[in-house]
Amino acid sequence: MRSDPEATISATIGRTVKASLRTRDGEVATVRRMRVLEALERLYASARTGEATLSHRQMTGLAGEVYGLLRSRFDDDPGDPAAWEAWKGFVRAARQGRIPTAPSISPEELVDEREEAARLFGPDLSAGIDALPPSGDRAALEDRCGRLTWWVLSRHGMHVDRATRLRILEYVADACLDAGWALKRAAQGDYTPDQKALRFPKVETRAAGITLTKIFDRWQKETKPAPSTITTWKAILRTFLAHVKHDDAGCVTSADIVAWKDARIASGRALKTIADSDLACLKTLFRYAVANRILTSNPVEGIRVVVKKKAGQRMLGYADADVARLLALSAGETHPARRWLPLLAALTGARVGELAALWGSSVVEREGVVGIEIAPSPDGSSLKNEGSERFVPLHPEIVRQGFVEYARSKGRAPLFYGKPAKGSAEGRHPSKGTANHLASWIRENGFTNERIAPAHGLRHFWKSTASRIGMADSIADTIQGHSDQSSAGTYRHISIAQMAAAVATIPIPTAAEDADGAMPVPPLTTASV
Repeated sequence: MRSDPEATISATIGRTVKASLRTRDGEVATVRRMRVLEALERLYASARTGEATLSHRQMTGLAGEVYGLLRSRFDDDPGDPAAWEAWKGFVRAARQGRIPTAPSISPEELVDEREEAARLFGPDLSAGIDALPPSGDRAALEDRCGRLTWWVLSRHGMHVDRATRLRILEYVADACLDAGWALKRAAQGDYTPDQKALRFPKVETRAAGITLTKIFDRWQKETKPAPSTITTWKAILRTFLAHVKHDDAGCVTSADIVAWKDARIASGRALKTIADSDLACLKTLFRYAVANRILTSNPVEGIRVVVKKKAGQRMLGYADADVARLLALSAGETHPARRWLPLLAALTGARVGELAALWGSSVVEREGVVGIEIAPSPDGSSLKNEGSERFVPLHPEIVRQGFVEYARSKGRAPLFYGKPAKGSAEGRHPSKGTANHLASWIRENGFTNERIAPAHGLRHFWKSTASRIGMADSIADTIQGHSDQSSAGTYRHISIAQMAAAVATIPIPTAAEDADGAMPVPPLTTASV
């Protein structure tokens, strides 16, 4: 059978790979089996990453491994010097395209090719080869060196394009000629170290050709992150690629990561953002690549930003007076988000992002208790984590002010934004815009303390209030969607009735205008159930 290097060969990987280990010895079979599995894993990884284009240095290094293989196989017993003359003759004739076909080189045994060489080239080997016209035909070169080329590529899990393979064949042929000369001398009793062996660099053990962009695309399709995460991480990735000035994941070093981190710090970016967003993005992508055998190492591992907590920087929650004033402002609004979201956040403890994504159908009754189902919305909003999905009973004051009637009037439609998101959309969910606009509105109305997040501060307020009135932490955590990581927590199940009773005890800050125009806050009152 002849192989045509110009042909494109497609193969479908089936369910089973079957081959003989060529031994009856159990221990030997185990060792060989492990080697086969490692080789197959490299093959699968190369198929996943796609075709790679290798550099001159890499191809020289790969050819050097072929040189080393031949020397290690035949150095001890190199045989007859004349056999190596014939062996080299076929390599040279195939390398120069002077013959249409050639016998394959076997790394397991030296085949005596003297008779075949004499028949084809005549008694004067060199003159006979030179008498044949050279050509650009690489069929004989594939025949002669294709097996060795496949061996060294599969050893590193490399899957190359056709042009790269043809170039590697030439590099391998040149290495074979160097090895042939050294083995001929060894057969003559001359084991002087071969200086040509020093020309081969060490092969870079990396998956060449796979880009960070491709890794991100695969990670995105598999993990299906929130649209906001996709948008944020794409921006982070763009800044990193602009910094390193290439998109080859295998070329990224730890020094590249540190230099980029330092540049981000120098630009004035917040240290916490660099740690929790920038480095977290790259670390996740590289971990994914290593776990899926796309890359062999994670250059981000171990690199971190030292974020020191300083006095005066910890985020705070609203005081009762702040909440009273915000709820008073909210009560006078007609815009649905401004009218209802502050009240909902203050009396349910939910994240504003969760509330902004609610639909009319999210307001339901369970076990006789009216509440909200916090879950991914019908148009694809996401939650922070698995534990965020929950049922939260509504505070009696929310019901009294008419929120349930408003929700039912909307039916199966969003409560706080206009058109539902399209199912195929990868951009930011519209509820994000609602939450951001609400935060801006709160800031515009005088809530300017930078240590209090304009909307999230209400979640802090609820948690502090729950603790102050003696609500059990386990109940408060369940209502807010905070998972209990303790072993005891896995056995604890809070009922809807328990949550409803606890929510109803949350007091409502109220404000009344004084004669001088000030708005003092009277003692907290508890709404009647």
